[in-house]
Amino acid sequence: MELFFYNLVYILSIIWDYLRNIIDIVLVAVIFYIIYTYLVKTKAIQLLRGFLFVAVLWLLARIFHFETLYWLITAMTSYFFIAIIILFQPELRRVISRFGQSGWLANIDPEDSLHLDELVNAVAAMAEARIGSLIVFERDNSLRSYADSGVVINAGITEELIRTIFFPNTELHDGALIIQQGKIVSAACYLPLSDSRQLRKNHGARHRAGLGIAEETDALVVLTSEETGQIAIMVNSKLFPRIKREELKNIILFFMNPKTAYEERYSIK
Repeated sequence: MELFFYNLVYILSIIWDYLRNIIDIVLVAVIFYIIYTYLVKTKAIQLLRGFLFVAVLWLLARIFHFETLYWLITAMTSYFFIAIIILFQPELRRVISRFGQSGWLANIDPEDSLHLDELVNAVAAMAEARIGSLIVFERDNSLRSYADSGVVINAGITEELIRTIFFPNTELHDGALIIQQGKIVSAACYLPLSDSRQLRKNHGARHRAGLGIAEETDALVVLTSEETGQIAIMVNSKLFPRIKREELKNIILFFMNPKTAYEERYSIK
């Protein structure tokens, strides 16, 4: 009987060793897949491909004994990690910040807290009048540093106020309007500019700023174009152009609701 249990434990230990290796490999593969899918539509993927190309050169140099090339790549290896941290800083910051997301709207109805009817009416009116606007909704990532770059408002959301802020040639019409926890906190705010391939030549600074903040943070951006009168959405590093007025409210509700805000895909027609 003791021999039986001994053999059973031995067999189970062998099986566990195989399973542990499989689980280990699967976990690493999943992590790399998540990182790749997250970076694939950002400028970081181009840099990552460059580093992979260098790694392939290093392997070939070692296999075929290209001593000079091997020495050069090996000597530069210690600087690669520093370069990754510097070049991938925005992407790394976003990845790390996503782990700490807490869902601050969990117990708040976004429709009530954001006065969406007022906001949608303002956006629709500005789109029809071809008035450019850039409205940024804070979600989990703090926008305080960007809000501090503008003019403090600290007022409730009303159609009249939003349309007044973006009325052409007024002091506050340039820059972004930032909404935090159901209030307009700042206007005329400066945002980072994107160089994403999603942007076309006819997209100006407003589109670049809107997509830039959507790349740097998890913010939701609503934009109206003074050239075309179209409404666009930027979120999760993606640009969704030509949003219909009747769709806008539901789209904002979707992304501002913590139960659905971080689903990987949402089809906007």
